[in-house]
Parts: sequence; C-alpha cells; structure tokens
Amino acid sequence: MGLTKVTIITVVYNNVEHIKNAIQSVLDQDYSNIEYIVIDGNSNDGTISVIEEFEDQIECFVSSPDKGIYDALNKGIDLSTGDIIGILHSDDLFIDRKVISDMVENLESQNAEFIFSDLIIVDPVTKKIIRYYMAHYFKPWMLRIGWVPPHPTVFIKKTIFHEFGNYSLDYKIASDFDYFLRIFYGRKIQWTYLNRITVVMGSKGISNSGFSSKILMAREIRDSLKKNKVWSLLVFQLLRYFIRLFELLIKPKIKY
Repeated sequence: MGLTKVTIITVVYNNVEHIKNAIQSVLDQDYSNIEYIVIDGNSNDGTISVIEEFEDQIECFVSSPDKGIYDALNKGIDLSTGDIIGILHSDDLFIDRKVISDMVENLESQNAEFIFSDLIIVDPVTKKIIRYYMAHYFKPWMLRIGWVPPHPTVFIKKTIFHEFGNYSLDYKIASDFDYFLRIFYGRKIQWTYLNRITVVMGSKGISNSGFSSKILMAREIRDSLKKNKVWSLLVFQLLRYFIRLFELLIKPKIKY
C-alpha cells in the first residue's frame, strides 16, 4: 500500500515578500505523496509571478477574487483530492523537512482524525521568538474559554470536512474556532497531539494584529458559542489570556 495522499493548502493575497519561502518549505518536505494547492485572491503586487515560478511543482494554482481567507480555504478544500488536509499560510513555514511525515505517521498510528502540534510566532525582522504556542494541555472543554489548538499546525482527515462541511463565512477571523467547536461538540472526535514544534508563524497574521482584532475575535467567539449552543460566560474568555501570557514568557531552546 502506498503513502496516504496529503493535501497542503496555502492561501495568499498580496504577500510577495513571504510567499516564496512558504512554498519552498512545502516543496522541501521529505514526504513523497503531497498534493499542493495554492489559492490566490487575485493579488496585484507580484505574488502571482512568484507562484508561477513553481507552477510545475504545484498541483493546483487558482487566482481569483474571494470573500476572505476562509472562502479561499474552502476553495482549496473543495479542490483537494487528498485523504488528509493541512494548511500552511503564506506568512508561515514548516520548521523542518519531516513535518508532514511526522504528522501523518502519528495521525495514522493513533487511528486519529485530527492532529495538532506546537508552533512559534516569530518577528519577521529580528527573527526573535515572540510567542511559544504550546498545545499539549488542550482539552475540548477549553473551547468554552475560546482556546483552540494552533490552526496552522492542524491536519484533518478529509472525511471530517465531508461530515461537517467547510469553514463558515460568517466570521472574519474566528472561523477556525467555530469549525473546531462544531466538530468537537458535534461528536467524539478521535484526536491526537504531536509533541513538537512544526510551524514557524509570522507575527503579522490577521488574528494577531492589534487591539481591534482582539475585540473582534472575542465577539466572534461569543457569537459562535451561542450559535452552536455551547454554554460559556464572557468572563471565561479572560482565562485564555493567562495562557497566552505564559506562552509569551516561555521560550523554546531551538534553532530554526
């Protein structure tokens, strides 16, 4: 039996500065059965030209206007033919060549449908680690306080998307939270955790950009909890900021 096919989706809009490194980190993986899909939102800054340099190594490249990051992700999911789906955003990198191999091996050895790991958020200028997003203490009840496994590290069986559908377009920056809430409270998901860092995330992500985004995130999390009929209190969301404070203080001793 051959290796399980893995689809990696990268969505991008006007990120000519970083898209090449993101693409290269996927192409450098040692896993040999990768379907790579790049969804561009009709960039006009030279991003498309960079992507076209790799077009013979990318299974599917689409450039067209979209309704935001989750709409673009849904396009990639609909086009995917892999049994497992992972996402690498255009500001992010896989930390080494064995990320996909390790994630698939652990997912399959645990007979799981959903796997996640740790990531680091790095200042793109100084290259210093800003935050160590540790996920080993995740439990599904923590969704009630708005805490989720780091989305860029998650690999999900395609059958989950068949069962639960795609990301909702009702949320601008919290649709990944909403999706995880839907599946974990929809039934008993078979999930597992890989105890290592797999993704280097840029610090300019939409959900990390300023106080206004934090207010929007809190509002969208509250709305998703209500819509999915998962009981919580607004004050509970403060608990996840204590976790984040801890993640800001702890720094991993690694080279990347």
